[in-house]
Parts: sequence; C-alpha cells; structure tokens
Amino acid sequence: MAFIIKNPPEFTREVTQWTRETLADGAEMAEVPEALLNNDIYLKMQMERLEHVTEVALTAEGWIGENAPYSQTVLVSGAAEGMEPTVVSALADGADAATAKAYIKAFGIICGGTAELTDGQAVFKVYKKPVTDITIGLKGV
Repeated sequence: MAFIIKNPPEFTREVTQWTRETLADGAEMAEVPEALLNNDIYLKMQMERLEHVTEVALTAEGWIGENAPYSQTVLVSGAAEGMEPTVVSALADGADAATAKAYIKAFGIICGGTAELTDGQAVFKVYKKPVTDITIGLKGV
C-alpha cells in the first residue's frame, strides 16, 4: 500500500481517530497516516519558507515621487500577497566602517517606511530618500 502525498501537500485539522470500533479496512485506515504525513510535509515546507531569506536590491536612483512618501517597486521572487516577511540586514560581513555607516543609515530609512508584497513584487515607501544603494533581506519569502 502506498501513501499519497498531495502536491502541494495539504494541511488538515480533520484526522479521524481510531477506536476499537473502527472498521479494520486497510484502505480506510490508511487515510489517517496519509493525512498525518501530508501535515508533516506541509509544516516542513512552511518552516523552510519562514527561515529562507530573499535578498532585494533597492537603488538610490529608484525612488520616485516629488514629495514623501517616495516609493520603489522591485521584483521579489517567491513573493505573494498576504506574506508578512521580516526585514533583515544584508550588510556584508567584514564591511569597512564607512560602508557600514552608510548601510545602517539607509537600512534605518527603509525600516522606518512601509512595504507591501504582491505576487512577485514589493512596493517600498519611505519618508526620506536613501542616498546609497542597499540590499536588504526579506526573511520568510
């Protein structure tokens, strides 16, 4: 007997509980481990996605608008509407002091603004234009 792993796996809260009165039908009883296996795979995929970091490059010249808030739209592979990623620093390890200072300032401006994800892209809005290009990480995309 083979288990059926759905593609994509589906999470369910409805798992039949076996009792002494459960019909000892192999096909019927197999539905329970199938549901649990699909739940395990689904949850594993969700955890992998939550730990994944997608880097996004924002350019100093890419901000549009005459007045605040300024906006920049960028392509983000794997982004979908409703996602709520965490913004993380993508500052290179060992960056010199001047680079780190410029990065921290731009990162603060980005984090002080807003962002909205849609399918395949993100729209960032800030109230002051960063003067340097910056790469940030979106954890959970």
